[in-house]
Amino acid sequence: MKYAHEVIDLLAAYPGRRFVMRQIVLYVNPRAGRQERMAIKKAVQRVLLALAVTGSVAITPPERFGAPAHYTWKTGT
Repeated sequence: MKYAHEVIDLLAAYPGRRFVMRQIVLYVNPRAGRQERMAIKKAVQRVLLALAVTGSVAITPPERFGAPAHYTWKTGT
């Protein structure tokens, strides 16, 4: 999966810390243009969903409309 290594490196380095999508996308490629960021975001979403299915990542839905979701590497995984 594209960007899986980068996403795992970032989240696993800080277990328990909450990340938003923007932080993850900027970590993957901080110099990406707008269109490239959109493509990276879609790929990162696929990685995060796959990691959530395996139980490695917890996804916290937005607290209110317009707020970002949070992604956390579960401790002990």
